[in-house]
Amino acid sequence: IVLLRAMADGLKAGAALACENIGGLVDVDTKTGIGPLAAGEIGIAVKADHLSLRAPLYTADGAAEAPGWAQPHRPNLRLIVTPKAEKDDARLSGALARLCEIDPGLALDTDAPSGHAVLCAQSPTHARWVTETLKATFGVEVTTTPLAAQLCETIRKPVDKHYRHRKQTGGAGQFADVVIKVRPLPRGEGFVFTEEVKGGAVPRNYIPAVEQGARDALAAGPHGHPVVDVAVTLVDGKSHPVDSSDFAFRTAGRQAVKEALEEAGTVVLQPINRVTIFTPSVFSGALVPAVSGLKGQVLGFEADPDAPGWDRFNALLPASAEADLFNALASATRGTAWFVSELDHYEEAYDLAHA
Repeated sequence: IVLLRAMADGLKAGAALACENIGGLVDVDTKTGIGPLAAGEIGIAVKADHLSLRAPLYTADGAAEAPGWAQPHRPNLRLIVTPKAEKDDARLSGALARLCEIDPGLALDTDAPSGHAVLCAQSPTHARWVTETLKATFGVEVTTTPLAAQLCETIRKPVDKHYRHRKQTGGAGQFADVVIKVRPLPRGEGFVFTEEVKGGAVPRNYIPAVEQGARDALAAGPHGHPVVDVAVTLVDGKSHPVDSSDFAFRTAGRQAVKEALEEAGTVVLQPINRVTIFTPSVFSGALVPAVSGLKGQVLGFEADPDAPGWDRFNALLPASAEADLFNALASATRGTAWFVSELDHYEEAYDLAHA
């Protein structure tokens, strides 16, 4: 059986298409012949055995881009996928790649910290179809885990820190002395390193090593998350003509910043996403409690100019709550709504202060 979905009006039995001739069209329910398909309608094609899955059919004039309503939504559900049997690791990669070729509503990514494959799907139901297909078709059983939101840390107050790194091993030793200032930056500024060393107290060729040491320390703060929105200024220090080195100053920079973070105390930041929900207008009111129940902030809704009878519902939502949004929307809109999201900002996560 070959199922066809018309992207424009006028597809009929006997149509001569560039890649295949359609011998006939049959109604999906009655299995009887039908007339031309209107845009969006589905029919069964007769004598079209050479088509591949999701192959586009078009006239001799050439292919046209499918309309927006026929394009798959951007997948928002992100799951780490691991095989239950280690021997299936290579087979899993090939199977996921094949499923993404078949279904353009899927996508693949990689979780940088672990290196595991990340499956991007449309919904929990969509992801469940993937896991069932992996087992039934490819013989690979997998475990899925929601991809955790990327938390960060920052500081609230400035700190001055002096650190001296000294180590003697019998031959040439290690020596580096640094004085730094660490101060908070406005949200979203990232990391800034500057130096105000006077009189060559720290030779200029060692200053990049101090910066690299600072970056090393910021990779994981006291809570174990990357530290952001911090400025580090090297203001003074000392060196030794024999024992100083890039390694020694990198170590001193790392330890100075590490101790400064511990003294200042860090707070955990969580990502907040801007979410746009596309929903039939009749359900817009039901989304207010659904979003609020996930600690989201409702921004309002407006008529969708591209879809009569539909609204665009806008909200800010913690990224950690997106996995629960799928079920909330399914319940509130009878499975009709869908959403897109993007990072809006980071804010302090009071309930994760000791994460």
